[in-house]
Amino acid sequence: MSATLNRLGYSAFFEDQMKEFPNDLVPARVVGQHRREWDVSFDGGSARAVLAGRRWDPEKGTEDADAQPTVGDWVALRPQGAGSLPVVEQILSRRTWLSRGIQGKKGDRQIIVSNIDHVAVVAAFPARDSAEAVQKRSLHPRRIERYLTAIKKGGAQAIVVLNKSDLAEAPDRDAQRLRTRLKDYPIVCTSVKKPDGMIPLLSLFEVGKTVGFVGLSGVGKSSLVNHLLGRSAQKVKSEREHDARGRHTTTHRELFVTEAGVLLIDTPGMREFAVGGATEADLEVFSDVIRLAQDCQFRDCRHEREPGCNVLAAVQSKRLSFDRLDSFRILSQELTDAEQVRSRRRAPPRKRLAKPRSSSSSWEDE
Repeated sequence: MSATLNRLGYSAFFEDQMKEFPNDLVPARVVGQHRREWDVSFDGGSARAVLAGRRWDPEKGTEDADAQPTVGDWVALRPQGAGSLPVVEQILSRRTWLSRGIQGKKGDRQIIVSNIDHVAVVAAFPARDSAEAVQKRSLHPRRIERYLTAIKKGGAQAIVVLNKSDLAEAPDRDAQRLRTRLKDYPIVCTSVKKPDGMIPLLSLFEVGKTVGFVGLSGVGKSSLVNHLLGRSAQKVKSEREHDARGRHTTTHRELFVTEAGVLLIDTPGMREFAVGGATEADLEVFSDVIRLAQDCQFRDCRHEREPGCNVLAAVQSKRLSFDRLDSFRILSQELTDAEQVRSRRRAPPRKRLAKPRSSSSSWEDE
């Protein structure tokens, strides 16, 4: 294995897959995504590539989300002569991924990044004198819970990053509230404007590992990436002060490698995040609710008005917040609805029986 491929995160998992392809194909990692073209890096350089003209046979079970490369993917690349773009012939099986639901297409999903070891869910502290709308959008636990559920489904490890701690009046207090709610996840406070503001995050990174950054626009994802790279690789803009809505400075996904050898993937801000592809079994972020539910009187308890509901009893006794339970209910129902849609799609079509002919009928066989 070459030093270049090793630096890009190549491993035996992908090397074994490449053995199944002809020798004229080379492994490459997707480091940038554009409309119908992809930036790839490989042993010997980098290039802009296109996807092979053929499409994968849907009868083989390939989902739409798996038919297009995304940043972080390893692919089998066919180099071309001068004047022609290399061709992505196949996407190697993904080790991990992060996906989201597609708006207006319940049950469908879009792969955001792949083959990541960690996903950093970035939220931002509101400034001390910020507007009420900013306060409501900042450090929103329900939004973070959505990300954590999707990350669990894809197999990566989650990190919650509370950025811009230099703006907050009591960052440690606010962070502790979130830690109490999300007990099973590392939560770190960061600031690129404090001398030691990045140390908590850096301590979680390992050489050769890939970290994806996700979150709303304006929370500072690109600023964090620039600081970790030691250069201005990504443009940055702040949130609008009156409503905390970001300005989508990052317009496409891109992978970078730090001097220390950590791989970083920056992504555009996402105002809406539907959890795509996950099921109720992936609701590990609500482990406290799930534990309480084990002692409910009925196994199919929905924790609404049922007698003997241990979860409602915990809310009444202040051991569990109602907001936490409501977040669980909404997300659980969303996942159930999406799974029902996928099940209907997977079910074989029902055959229609031919209508019988008779002397008194004009029916025809269908």
